[in-house]
Amino acid sequence: MRWLSTYVGVAALLGAAYAQDPDSHVVVDTETGFTFGEYISDQGITYRLAIPDQAPTTGGYDAVVQIAAPIAIGWAGMAWGGSMTYNPLTLAWRSGTDVIVSSRFAFGYYVPPPYTGATYTVLKTGTHVNTTHWQITAKCTGCTHWGDDDTGVTDLDPTQQNPLAYAYSTVAPETPASNTSSFGIHDSIGHWYHDFAQGVNPGFAALVTKNEGGGAIGTATATSATASATPSDGCPA
Repeated sequence: MRWLSTYVGVAALLGAAYAQDPDSHVVVDTETGFTFGEYISDQGITYRLAIPDQAPTTGGYDAVVQIAAPIAIGWAGMAWGGSMTYNPLTLAWRSGTDVIVSSRFAFGYYVPPPYTGATYTVLKTGTHVNTTHWQITAKCTGCTHWGDDDTGVTDLDPTQQNPLAYAYSTVAPETPASNTSSFGIHDSIGHWYHDFAQGVNPGFAALVTKNEGGGAIGTATATSATASATPSDGCPA
């Protein structure tokens, strides 16, 4: 499984584009109340990020990620460092009327194993399935800061554009109900520059609490979370 086999080759070009306009834009999600920075891929998969105001530039901060995909998408993933390897990966897929989010981290170009360094709290509001789309909304702790002395430490600056990447497949994971399921190679990959400042939310903590819904679906395991999603028209049409 290769997400960004060409990423290294275009790194210089991407670096030159860093100071240009970001690929993301601001949206206000009326369902959850979050202000997000949003990027929509050519395949119609939406990736949104929301962060707290006054987030530190080092040491990490929580972020809310929302992924909405057409029902035909088997799984969709986002790389927080812009490549498949050596950065947290957020994967999501539908399992019947449930939506699964899985935390992964790859050390090579193979199926990335579960990653305990990033944990997720699924937000009931903003997580659902309808006849055309599925959507997951979750708070991630550990997605904006990672690494060690051997690999180097990375911090995503909350005031700047950061390079992100996506991959998807129309084939579902082997065991959709399992958050640690194996899955096949992607159908397509892509990357974009996301302006994190577009998703700043002064009432971040209160919005997280409000959208958790107080139900059992709220807290993720170390590797993933499952939301029992009631079919809803809240997914993008």
